[in-house]
Amino acid sequence: MTKCIFITILFTISSLVNSLNAQTETRGIAILDLSIRNNETNNARIFSAEHMVKVAGINYILTQDLEEASNYTMIFCSSFLGGSTFTEVEKTELIAFVEDGGILLAPRVEDEDLFALFGLAAYESDFARFEINWDLASPMGALEWIDQPEEWTIPLGKSTYPQIYKTLGYEPTTAETLATFVDGTSAVTRNAYGNGQAVAIGLSLKDVILRNQINRDYEAQRIASNGFEPASDVFSLFVRGLYTEHNPYAVWKHTSPGNSAATLMITHDVDSNTGMDTLDVFVEYEYEQNIEASYNITLRYFADDLMTAFYLNRQGTMDYIKSRGHTFGSHSVGHFFDFADEDIFPIGEAGNTIANYAPYNDGDITVGGTVYGECEVSKNELETDIGVNIRSFRAGHLAFPKYLVDVLEDLGYEYNSTVSASDVLTHFPFQNKKGRSFSGDISSVYEIPVTISDVFHADPISNMNYLDKADIWLDVTLKNIANGSPTLLLIHPNRNYKLHGMAYYLDQLPNDIYIMEMNLFGDFWKARDGFQFDTQMQGNVLNVVVATNTDLDDNVSFIVNNGQSLSSIVVKDEQAQILNFEQEDWGDNDVILYYTGVLSHTGKLLVETGSLNVYPSPSQGVLNIEFDLMESGKVEIDLFDIHGKQVSQLLDQSLSEGAQKLFADLSGENILQGIYFVVLRMENGGVVRRKVVLM
Repeated sequence: MTKCIFITILFTISSLVNSLNAQTETRGIAILDLSIRNNETNNARIFSAEHMVKVAGINYILTQDLEEASNYTMIFCSSFLGGSTFTEVEKTELIAFVEDGGILLAPRVEDEDLFALFGLAAYESDFARFEINWDLASPMGALEWIDQPEEWTIPLGKSTYPQIYKTLGYEPTTAETLATFVDGTSAVTRNAYGNGQAVAIGLSLKDVILRNQINRDYEAQRIASNGFEPASDVFSLFVRGLYTEHNPYAVWKHTSPGNSAATLMITHDVDSNTGMDTLDVFVEYEYEQNIEASYNITLRYFADDLMTAFYLNRQGTMDYIKSRGHTFGSHSVGHFFDFADEDIFPIGEAGNTIANYAPYNDGDITVGGTVYGECEVSKNELETDIGVNIRSFRAGHLAFPKYLVDVLEDLGYEYNSTVSASDVLTHFPFQNKKGRSFSGDISSVYEIPVTISDVFHADPISNMNYLDKADIWLDVTLKNIANGSPTLLLIHPNRNYKLHGMAYYLDQLPNDIYIMEMNLFGDFWKARDGFQFDTQMQGNVLNVVVATNTDLDDNVSFIVNNGQSLSSIVVKDEQAQILNFEQEDWGDNDVILYYTGVLSHTGKLLVETGSLNVYPSPSQGVLNIEFDLMESGKVEIDLFDIHGKQVSQLLDQSLSEGAQKLFADLSGENILQGIYFVVLRMENGGVVRRKVVLM
């Protein structure tokens, strides 16, 4: 049986404060902001460095103060090290930091005064290096997560371009080469210096992170869709690997809720008359499987040469989707293929309604359309018709206008899903930049890329090959799971064989993948971005301190590198309050720490999963709960809302083995209508849940 223990705490707030002031003893990463020193005109490099560390999940600070940064075990420079970036005194401080055991990571090291520190003799600038190849013969450590063929070679741009962006090919002296460019020069080097190490990357961070996200990447993608394309993610995983290699028992925030291995989101784009007619089989299947999916609705209230007015008279269909506990997103008004063309779809302005917004496509070009019109009318009308808050948007054809994010933020959207993961070279969510520009402000809108879908351009999905396509989905998903990255599945619900393919795909997935509605995963990821913690080693005891104002119900969890070798792991908030976390073995020697106040997957199930029956659903507040208990033991049954917060306890007592039935009347408990989960827990940690809709 998996070992589960409650975690205690061993240190006080004063010891935490002292550790924050100790030279090179604060466990974490200091991102050293060099934008002012290097006279940069935008925050593109800072944005990219922060994104990398956020994905890696390491606790960090952002600072312009080298002295403050030197208190941390790792300094990550945001941009190039030129001859005038640091003063002579600061260069001496950097050298001393590494010599004393610190880890220094820097892109584009050009300052010859620092060559000895980085173990370099020279560098050669070039604008036509199109890929990076990692040296698999190097000791694993920092390259731990670079373990798939698609990760061994990283594309920087298509070689059909005469040039892309500036890279530095290093000539090492004492440095070890971790990766090379195609011309044989070193792309990533690592040099042992004193008790620490200095690592150089021969390119700008913005060129492998933000450039890809805003789609100015010189067509670096190797596949358009339905493929595993982790080119940007590799750099984030390299940062984590480098940090964990040099920080014993390193801790990072897990990329999926609780103790699930990874997350799957299921979405459907309802953008045709056929989709409206056939979606009920998808709705019902997902309802029976306790899956909450996202249905993105195209608001076709008019007909043109592209489509009919298939949204009209569909109130019953919308009510049916809602009654089965699914959520909604906007899929624009017209699903126009030329939506990304600025000349055809100007940004427009707010104030659009069905009465005054009348775009039209003649089969060749759209007239009368605006970005505001497509996003505003669809959101407002869906909210009126369905009575829900529309939080997410996806454009038809994944057509992405330049100012789409600006409009979405202004209209109150929180999430956008208008890019393919293969196209932006990342499978993780990221905050959008306004205007899709290096200099754009950081938007509050998060992008959640589409990973896999029923769109196969070269060989379309059909009744003859849908299982083969599902195997492709499975292959991509399993590789994502290995990185902890989420998978977002898009299926147009217009053919029954697509449902069969989806069911086959779901049946093949590991049991520890968490199926979660897209908006809720977005909420989790935003909470993860803001989740603050610190760690400290005391002998063979790991101490973890979580910020007092943290909402633990966000289900953010931690992974402890080699944590099974520790004598104890301790967790507490800053006010010395013990937190109800549990510990579970993770992989060969790691440990995962997760909060027990929310839904988690753990323990041996002593209730047959299929035997837990909760009815009726929808319910007016009265529930019948039936299950078969395989052996006697204490049973807790609670009602949770969709955010994982307990709203009612239904049972807490010891029961004998065999068939059980519980009647629960919630009508007097003032519980709001919505989606809830009946969660049955055994005393050994086993959990079974069923979704119910309370009206």
